[in-house]
Order: sequence, then structure tokens, then C-alpha cells
Amino acid sequence: MAATPAWPPRSAPRLFVTQELAQGISVPIEGNQANYLDRVMRVAPGDAVILCDNVTGEWAARVTETSKRSVVLEPVERLRPREEVPDFWLCAALLKKDRFDMVLEKATELGVSRIQPVITRRCVADKLNLDRARNILTEAAEQCARTALPEVAELLCCLLWRREFGAG
Repeated sequence: MAATPAWPPRSAPRLFVTQELAQGISVPIEGNQANYLDRVMRVAPGDAVILCDNVTGEWAARVTETSKRSVVLEPVERLRPREEVPDFWLCAALLKKDRFDMVLEKATELGVSRIQPVITRRCVADKLNLDRARNILTEAAEQCARTALPEVAELLCCLLWRREFGAG
């Protein structure tokens, strides 16, 4: 007799959504996430997807509808609550784009609660695209199975060193 496979399967795609999740509600997915589910993961009605909402935790959901531009999911059961995150901040000097992306990814994987980008005296970069940074944090959290997203703060200019150390 064949064994019954676990549900949801470990290979189920994992997504963060903005809508608060609860059993029996309908969760429409559009845009890049719908494209990922439909074209890349090739989900079909009845397939499992793991959803997180950064409020209630992680849910197993079932695909109910798919189309070219949207996928509709229905949360079936809550797998685990949102993790408790210690109040651990990372204040990181702004680096060139691809290197700061790696800082964001690794900070998320390590479990920080907040990332504070700062401009220091010797920074090469001077701008941060917050939407792009939030997307990187979300993708890293999906990849490492976090149920809580770190917060990324506005860019802070750190000129206190002039007052503290008397530098001109």
C-alpha cells in the first residue's frame, strides 16, 4: 500500500501576502506573484501553496482558480503562528546596490527585526530604493521560511561623527 503524501508538500511554493489570512477566505494573487505561481511553478486548482501575512503566521492554502493574470487561493489550515522576533536592529552603511542587497538578504536570514540604512562619511552610494529593498527582504524571508518580515527604515544620514570627534 502506497503511503499518503504529506500535505502541504515541502516543495510547495511560499509567498508573503498583504491581506490578513484566515480559514475559508479567498486570497487573490496578481502581478509578479501570480506570474510566478502560474508560469514558473505551474500551479493548478487543488495544488498547495504556503502563505504568510506577517500578522497571523504561516498558512497552507489551496489553489482554487488560475488565469493568465491572477491566481485565487483559499487558506485551509494554519501551520504555525507568526514568530516572535527579538528587538535586534542592524544599522548598515549604504553600499553599492548588489552588495547592499546581500546585506539585506543575510540580515533577514539571521532574524533581525529592523534594518536601518545609514549614509556615513565614506559611503559610495547615496540613495536607497525602499520598494526594491522591501522586495528583497520579502524574497529572502520566503526563501528561509520566516513568518515575520523585518522592517527597513528610511535612509539616515549619520553626521554625528563631526560633533563627537571634532572633525571638520
